[in-house]
Amino acid sequence: MIGIRISKATIVACLGSLGSILCGLLVVGLFLLLAGRNPINIYSGIFASAFGDNFAISETLVAATPVMFCALAVAVAGRVGLMNIGVEGQLLAGAIGSTFVALAMPETTPAWLMLSLMCISGCLCGALWSAIPAVLKVGLNVNETIVSLLLNYVAVLVLEFLIHGPWQDPTNVSWPQTQAFPACAELLHMPESRLHLGFFIAVVIGIALAILLAKTAIGFRANVIGANPEAAKYAHYKVNRYLIAAMLVSGAVAALAGFSQVSAIEGRLRSGISPGYGYTGFLVCWLARQNPIAIIFTSVLLGGFLSGADNLQLTEKLPFATVNILEGAIFLFLLGSESSLKRLAEKMQLRLPSKNVTSPPEPTPTQPVNLETSEAGA
Repeated sequence: MIGIRISKATIVACLGSLGSILCGLLVVGLFLLLAGRNPINIYSGIFASAFGDNFAISETLVAATPVMFCALAVAVAGRVGLMNIGVEGQLLAGAIGSTFVALAMPETTPAWLMLSLMCISGCLCGALWSAIPAVLKVGLNVNETIVSLLLNYVAVLVLEFLIHGPWQDPTNVSWPQTQAFPACAELLHMPESRLHLGFFIAVVIGIALAILLAKTAIGFRANVIGANPEAAKYAHYKVNRYLIAAMLVSGAVAALAGFSQVSAIEGRLRSGISPGYGYTGFLVCWLARQNPIAIIFTSVLLGGFLSGADNLQLTEKLPFATVNILEGAIFLFLLGSESSLKRLAEKMQLRLPSKNVTSPPEPTPTQPVNLETSEAGA
């Protein structure tokens, strides 16, 4: 009989994430109570509109798809110690690249070819967008967090220029958007549902990343670089190459969110295709402790919040920003729990799962570090 062993460190980390969510719900509930609203009715309404029936579940999965892509993108960069907050801009870059192909190719193009070219073009644009902070980090040691964050706003301006200028639909100049995509540029959907192939692609990528990071030499080296880059350099790992590669892959995965949005949901490029999926993905990645499998389930949970926000506007007359406030409260408690978990881990002598490998010992001239031997054993 095969048993499943869960370490104490994993349990502590899970309790920290769960506690952050509960505390966020409690604080927002108190504010709703002070405003004369019943938080129990509001939360139950969100749950019912997110998971109450098959249609609600499908809409939740639709909302979870771009969040999942963005969270996985953050996790890829985070495993080598990089903080990629630019996934929102990389999502928009992917949407722009996919739109270019959809508008440039003839309508008679076979669907498999059109969608393949849109996906490739979007991923290339997202990877190139993420290459900017990666190159600046490796070449000039510029903080990738600030650069990637600022590039989000540049991506928004580029998108606005295109939909107000050369790509604007000439038949409807009052709306800043492109022409509708041809039928061959539409991603496959489930019957009688908006749930599309992008969700299943995101799940497959999450599972593949989990296997890559846990079971391969590439994943082992990436974890070592994230845990102790100095030891990785001493072991002659090509650290800079891994940093650039991780950011390129991160940008490409985030771009898939943009591709799926314009191809499966919007059917065109327009302003506001992302209400902040990149930032929500960052929160999901932190809640999941950069674990790709946990990201899949956490994305569905946060997708339920986003899907349930429509119910707040229709039934409770509350603005969509209520969900943003809830996400912000969860994130604040999550930040606070980090230091508490570290102190608790030190007392219990635990290794939290945010780092997948133990930092190798400091190298000395008489004690060379042979990480390859450890890698072979892993």
